[in-house]
Order: sequence, then structure tokens, then C-alpha cells
Amino acid sequence: MVIDMERVYAFTDEYGAFGWDIDNPTVTTLFIVTAIVVKESDLEELRKSVEEVRIKHFQTGEMKSSGVGANHNRRRRIVADILPLPFNIFSICVDKRELPVVDYPGLRHISSFYKFINNIVHKELRRAYKQLTIVADQSGTDTYMESFARYVAGCQDVRDLFGEADFLFEDSKSDIIIQLADLISGTLGHQYDPSKHAEDTPNYYKMLEKKIFRIEHYPKHFNSYILENSAIASEYDERIAKICFEQARTYINTHEDNEDVEVQARVATLKYLLFRFMNNDTRKYIPTWELRNLLENMEIGRISTHRFRSGIIAKLRDEGIIIASSKNGYKIPSRESELYDFINHGATVVLPMLGRLQKCREIIKMGTHNNLDLLAHDEYAALRKYFDN
Repeated sequence: MVIDMERVYAFTDEYGAFGWDIDNPTVTTLFIVTAIVVKESDLEELRKSVEEVRIKHFQTGEMKSSGVGANHNRRRRIVADILPLPFNIFSICVDKRELPVVDYPGLRHISSFYKFINNIVHKELRRAYKQLTIVADQSGTDTYMESFARYVAGCQDVRDLFGEADFLFEDSKSDIIIQLADLISGTLGHQYDPSKHAEDTPNYYKMLEKKIFRIEHYPKHFNSYILENSAIASEYDERIAKICFEQARTYINTHEDNEDVEVQARVATLKYLLFRFMNNDTRKYIPTWELRNLLENMEIGRISTHRFRSGIIAKLRDEGIIIASSKNGYKIPSRESELYDFINHGATVVLPMLGRLQKCREIIKMGTHNNLDLLAHDEYAALRKYFDN
């Protein structure tokens, strides 16, 4: 069955540059690539609305993060004006300080570094969206974009590799949504780059949180995510959090290259749950509708709540992934009480069902003078043993 899915556009721009003299204050320690993700049906509305924001805050100039700088009051006002607009954010944030110590020595070479970045960004985008057009800022003097252009041109199997994806290169001066990607990348730079972050820097992540699909931090370390959650350290159990996290991460590493549509939907769901888990949201349950919306533009398309629960969540649990659930949704557990949320939720379903089976068995046995036991067949041996004990 061919699923009619709407085309999605991803407008990308970056913050930072190549360079390893990270003790030099002029060299950024982070390299961030942001994709502004928008449905085709929302494209014109977004262009018009972002242009209105540009005129309001930049008058005749280009909307660039560097033009705002550390003027946080001005940046806050701009962010407030773009929040209602129809787009979402996916970003890759690479900490160059961490790469050499996790056995990435080749990344000190400029070509290897940009290939690494390109692979991350476009692998994630093409995995998430079947019908995708990537629109990237093209500047003849920008090393990253020169590398990007060579990377795309060098992919002889672009159509096979990227499915129905297309690539467009636009000058940011003529594309207002690329300017938005520049603004968001720079804003996240103020959030995460220690050379930009100061005591008076607002929490831009929190401001943009509702627009963020995911921020991928590289390289990934479980312990660093735990430490980043120090503000709520007294509220989670590190043993439980680590067990549940490692189970989920192992599943992703094992299955993320599996091309099966259902498996990819499970991987995407689990990545989102982990993203929320690792970004100071260990206390929050994620609503079912939010997780279903995440899958809408993937190849699996829009799915029912029943199919999501039986085909995504239940199958992940069958694989040993521990996902807590409550009336508020799903999450990766981080404390004992959430494990009991899972058990209690299951008990409300399982125990009444077992009770109905037992009642049905007893009524039939009584009505047939004990000549018919519905659980006498070998395939029901486990149930028979449960009830008889």
C-alpha cells in the first residue's frame, strides 16, 4: 500500500566553524547544524510570517544571529515572535572538545570533520522523512557548504540513498527560512557554547522547547547526560535510569539501519523518548498523540492509537525495552515509582482479563459437568497452571 505523505522541507544552516585551537577564544568549541523542518502546505505561510519578523526586527537587513549577538533582550523578543509559526527544529550539536578523547583522531582533518557532520545530519533527516527536500545555505567562501556540495555531488546513488529526497542550494540573502535556520543555530550556540554562554544568558532551550523535535549531541555519553540533569539528581535513581537507558540505546544501535518500516518507527519513537529523557525531562510522560505525530511524516504514516500501542510500544517491550506508562503517556523510567506505574498500568489490564478467563472456564466446566475444560489443550498449559495454583 502506498501511503500518501506530504513532502517535508528542511532548511539548514550552521553555527561555528572548523578549527581545533579551542583554547583560542575566537575559535568556537561547538559546531551546530540546524534544520528548520516545515510541511509543504505550511511553506508559504512560514515564508510570509518570517519575513514579517525580519522586517520588524531587522528592517532592510538580513536576519542573522550574528546581527543580534549577545543582546539577549532583543533575541528574546525575536524568539517570542517566531514561536507561533508553523515549523519545527532538528539540530546536531558537536562538541569538538570531546571528539579527540573518544577515539576520533581523524576528525582533526577538515575533510573528515565535515563528512562526519554531513553524515549525521542527512542520515537523520532522510531516515525521518520519506519525501524530503533539503534546502541549504550556499556560500562560495563557506568551507562547510563547499564540503556539503561536494558530498552531495559525490553521491552517485543519491536517489537510492535518499529515497525521494531532493537538494537545493540557496543564498541565505534570498531565502528567509535559511535565515531562520541561521538565527536558531546561533541562538543554540548561546545556549550550549561556553564561549557564548554567560550568567545573563536566558534558557533558550526552554524557550524553543515546543518547537524542538530533537537536538542530537555528539559524542554521546550516558554519564554526561546524567550529570546534565543534576538539578533533579535527588529525584531519580541512577541505577534504574542507567538500566533503562542502556536497554533503549542498545536497541537503537542494533536496529537503526534496519529498513523495515515498523522497525524504523520503533527506533524513531525510542529516540524521541530518549531525547526527552536526556534533556531535563526525566519527570515528564510523553502523550500518545505527541509520539504518533512524530511518525506522521515517516513512511509508516498516520497510525491509530491502537496500532501505536500494539505495533510500536508493545513490540519494544517484547524486545526488553522498559517503557513506563500512565494515563499521561509514556517515558523511559528513571525511578522506582515509574516502574510501578508500568506494573500497575499492566495490572489494570491483565488482572480483569484473567478474571474473565477464569470465570468463563468455571461456567463451562459446571455446565458440562466437568467434561469440558477450555484450558485442557497443551497450548494453554501455562494458563492452566496459573489458575490451578
